[in-house]
Amino acid sequence: MKKMLEKLKGGLIVSCYAGPDFNAEMGVPQTMVCVAKSCIAGGACAIRTNWENVAAVKAAVDVPVIGLKKIYRSGDMITGDFRITPTLKEVEELVKAGADGVAVDGTIRDRYDDKTLEQFIRAIKQEFGTFVIADISTVEEGVAAWNYGADMVGTTLSGYTPYSKNPLPFGTLPSPEPDYEIIRELRAAGVEHIVAEGRITNGEKMKKALEAGAHSVVIGTSITEPRKIVKTILMDAGL
Repeated sequence: MKKMLEKLKGGLIVSCYAGPDFNAEMGVPQTMVCVAKSCIAGGACAIRTNWENVAAVKAAVDVPVIGLKKIYRSGDMITGDFRITPTLKEVEELVKAGADGVAVDGTIRDRYDDKTLEQFIRAIKQEFGTFVIADISTVEEGVAAWNYGADMVGTTLSGYTPYSKNPLPFGTLPSPEPDYEIIRELRAAGVEHIVAEGRITNGEKMKKALEAGAHSVVIGTSITEPRKIVKTILMDAGL
């Protein structure tokens, strides 16, 4: 785990997420492989991607691959009610696909298994021994996940749960400012390794996240979703 943390320290992790539910136009493993390789050539320290793409990306790159699998309530992608790698079944699938670590749901929302978050994280460590990033939306969730044994805490869901400090819809354009405050508060509460993710769209914002106390930074759609990039350009141009 220490070696993984060293590889990620101060670096940019690029989220190459594409599938039926999101960035569908690029939802082909071969496409995500090309995107991942290009990002690594540009200096990315790791790739975060969904289960559909993990095996292909892992076979093509020589940096850590963080895997996740979104599971939607009743399979309904329209409502957006999902959890990130919520059970040991998804963890096993990601590990078998070659993921070097897994991102899991660290929120207090209803779980999709019969375990508490503490039991879930400890079971992952015991059964698979893999690196765990807990994606959270509040400081309290982050502190809990850290105390339960998560290797890192990700601010991925800050703003995207109904009880977040400043809730907002997924895909809001133009992108609001990142939540730098939650990074500072997590560090002040004793969380040592934080992955800043969410609404970080350029190097200036990445620098601010690192200065706030993040161990590393994830940028996703601003790099890997052309549809959003084009929409943003046209919006900025007043078109």
